[in-house]
Amino acid sequence: MEALRKYFDKFILLNDEEWNDFEACLTKESIQKKDLILKENEKCDFLAFIHEGIFRFYSFNDGSERITAFFFSGDFVTNYRSFLTGKPSEHNIEALTDGVIYRIKLAQLQKLYDKHQTLERLGRLVAENLYLTVANRLDSFMFQSPADRYNELVKRNSKLLSEIPQYMIAAYLGISPETLSRIRARK
Repeated sequence: MEALRKYFDKFILLNDEEWNDFEACLTKESIQKKDLILKENEKCDFLAFIHEGIFRFYSFNDGSERITAFFFSGDFVTNYRSFLTGKPSEHNIEALTDGVIYRIKLAQLQKLYDKHQTLERLGRLVAENLYLTVANRLDSFMFQSPADRYNELVKRNSKLLSEIPQYMIAAYLGISPETLSRIRARK
């Protein structure tokens, strides 16, 4: 739980009452490798903080897997579009390793926002940070080479990258596994 509080501290400091109210709404869950915490066509009504583990955000398009994101310990994971709109998700969220998450439901979060203006502000700041992450990912496809995108992923979490199958990394980068092998060989 301390990791989550430190994450929040980067944005705003919560007093003990605010933190205790937030913490009381969290559900700790142990997740097994290959478990789906969100399935395509389900509504996403939660945010989850990853205490341990690696997750992927993916969908299928014309029979092939499209991996949009990887999430590591210290990240939030959700389908934010489904979370905000209440519409079914077009993506799955799968555990690539055993893990532990802290989940909060949308209804609980909204009650906390009503009770604590600081938590509402924190939610906005976290959402803005997530938006910047998505915008940077889109920019990377427009302005970076696959090798540059790979190097950014390595910088983000090189230790855990070895736990992700090469074909998944290639799908995330929008390249073939063979091209990824050539990029890795150049290092």
